[in-house]
Amino acid sequence: MNIKLLFFSFLLSFQVFSQEPFLSIPNDLKTRRKAPNDAFAVVDEENKTFAIFLDDDKTLNGYLYSQNLEPLGKFASNGLPKLYTEIIGNTLENGQIRLFLKNQNNRNFGSILFDFERNASVETEYNFKLDHEIYLQSHSYKNKFYILTVSRRSSQLNVYVFDHGGNFNKKSFDFNDRFFGDRKNNRVKLDEFLTEREQFLTQGAVVKIEETNPNDISITSNSCKIYDRNEKFILTIDGGMLYTYIFEFTVPDLSVNLKAVEKEQFSSDGYTPASNSYLYEDKIYQISGLKDTLVFTVKNIDTKEEIKKISLSKNEEITFKNSPIIQEGTSFFSEELRELDKTSQFLRKISSEDIGVAVISTNNGYQITMGGNKEITNNYGGPMMGGFGGGIPNVSGTITFSYNPVFYSFNSYKHNKSTRIECLFDINFVHHAGSAPQNIFDKIKIYTLRHPKARAENLFKMNDYFVYGKYNEEKDAYELFKFSE
Repeated sequence: MNIKLLFFSFLLSFQVFSQEPFLSIPNDLKTRRKAPNDAFAVVDEENKTFAIFLDDDKTLNGYLYSQNLEPLGKFASNGLPKLYTEIIGNTLENGQIRLFLKNQNNRNFGSILFDFERNASVETEYNFKLDHEIYLQSHSYKNKFYILTVSRRSSQLNVYVFDHGGNFNKKSFDFNDRFFGDRKNNRVKLDEFLTEREQFLTQGAVVKIEETNPNDISITSNSCKIYDRNEKFILTIDGGMLYTYIFEFTVPDLSVNLKAVEKEQFSSDGYTPASNSYLYEDKIYQISGLKDTLVFTVKNIDTKEEIKKISLSKNEEITFKNSPIIQEGTSFFSEELRELDKTSQFLRKISSEDIGVAVISTNNGYQITMGGNKEITNNYGGPMMGGFGGGIPNVSGTITFSYNPVFYSFNSYKHNKSTRIECLFDINFVHHAGSAPQNIFDKIKIYTLRHPKARAENLFKMNDYFVYGKYNEEKDAYELFKFSE
């Protein structure tokens, strides 16, 4: 399909599936005559409520609603000291919300308890620092919050468990006696996989995945991922040559189960293939590629039974794709958006980039994205992230990327440089014809491109629909719009 025709079909589809106004919240708790710097949401499925928080750089203003859009409470909190810049999770209990935050160097942690019944907040700074550990990611489930770290120069993983009262304890899992192999199958410690050094700072290299999102290759091409699954959170590592390592943590008892799923082994002129994986439901999707070969497999995670295998060489047609070979630049309107003609071009691109695979359910089975991603830096030397409109991230407000994987996934969906194909399979992984359907992020993306200067944007999922929010300066209100599949 021609790229221009593809975009035209998106616009045509958007006219059929336009957004629906959801809620308008007056910005009446502000302490300054300015727009909020940031916004984020907390959904309480058990109590059927949701809260919208607006950060105006001086106070954190909370608005609580029922899912029927009845206002239940609102008040402003002075929040924690400004060194706490990133929200990383929450606990929920008796209608209260406790937000957990960390500072920019990932060593200090604090929390804010919002009690909408009493219109009061309690701020807590925790008396520990991560001096010999590296923060990796977090997990929230009901009235418990978990921080995952790795000890420096070791294979020890640590989990800090916080209850809704703000109390915490630590549990460690020692894997130093286990063999973990790198790209040359030399023995390495887990921290070498899970961390990266950037501008004299060693930090975690784990991205959070929400499987119900139509995740983009720019996220799934990361070699270390953590999957939120309510009673479980799963850490996967694909930095090695032979195996995908899977650490399955079960809560609240906090146990861990380690699995190793073998990768396809092949080489060309002595080169080791680039490889990665993606978990979806009870299966692992693995992809390996060199400039002349690609192998894709689907396996059951527990039994490791191979369900599907596709092998592709550079001289073959890609008979299992349902889209052109798309090379996409920094945004949808990038001049770099173009269609590649040859399988050899596709293989050469993805093997020189960060290879990845992503999976989402369709009405008839699965849509599988295969490709590679190359991180794009802006003119200021940083990655092309930040607000939905691109540019420099707003560091004066509260950062919510790791807390809200829906927000992070959508923002990455809009700003990346990737080479990819879209493929459709039925429930038995038999390829079938047809055009790859437009997903919910496509619809929201087109709406945001029509409003490129929106401020304090947010995106979250509630029930079976997505809610997009932005500040309306003319009305001095925070407006929410509903998007359904």
